Amino acid sequence: MIELKGKRILSFFAHPDDETLAAGGTFAKCKSLGCEVHVAIPSTGINSRSNVQVKTKREKALEGLRKDCYTAMKVLGIPAKRVYLGDFADNELDKYSRLELIHWLESIIRKVKPDIVFTNHRFCTNIDHQYCHEAAVIATRPALGYHTILISGEVPSSTGHLRPANWEPNFYVELSKKEVEAKVKAMQAYKSEVRPDPHGRSPEALRALAKVRGSESGFFWAESFMINRIFHE
Repeated sequence: MIELKGKRILSFFAHPDDETLAAGGTFAKCKSLGCEVHVAIPSTGINSRSNVQVKTKREKALEGLRKDCYTAMKVLGIPAKRVYLGDFADNELDKYSRLELIHWLESIIRKVKPDIVFTNHRFCTNIDHQYCHEAAVIATRPALGYHTILISGEVPSSTGHLRPANWEPNFYVELSKKEVEAKVKAMQAYKSEVRPDPHGRSPEALRALAKVRGSESGFFWAESFMINRIFHE
């Protein structure tokens, strides 16, 4: 069993909204558990639209997305001072050396000293998600006196598109209806990213997924994860 209570947690997902889609309910729950949650997002989620947006419009959209991110995190109980936004290009993390992303993450890990890191699933369709997973595996590699639990989350509208999805949850976090609604409200703060039903990022789909994950685990509501690395002394 992974104990969340009182833990220092680092969320490391590729784009603004990934963290909410994958673990928004869990992070809302963390506030009542006395956790300290930090959020690191390396890619803005805007730059891939450069071929259809003029520069001034893209820059305005980027500024809006960053504001939306801070608003969403506030809904989940995470203050702006614990949010770290990078400027890696969206959907082009593969154009950087993996070491650049690892060094960026390691600098935040040294500051936060997390007990648990949540990150993207290895087999997500999105290349940025894959790179973040690989960077997290390397940046949290065990050492004497350093044992960080590593957990992958599912991002609706991305994790399940690559078939077979290789998504086999083995860790579930029970959520209350209030925590599910906090996740939905936080996602709605991302005005440029939320989608209407039946899209996976719609409020209806997020509630339905929480219900399905709950039914899998004997809860009314839940979020599911995959444990990549855990320790017991």
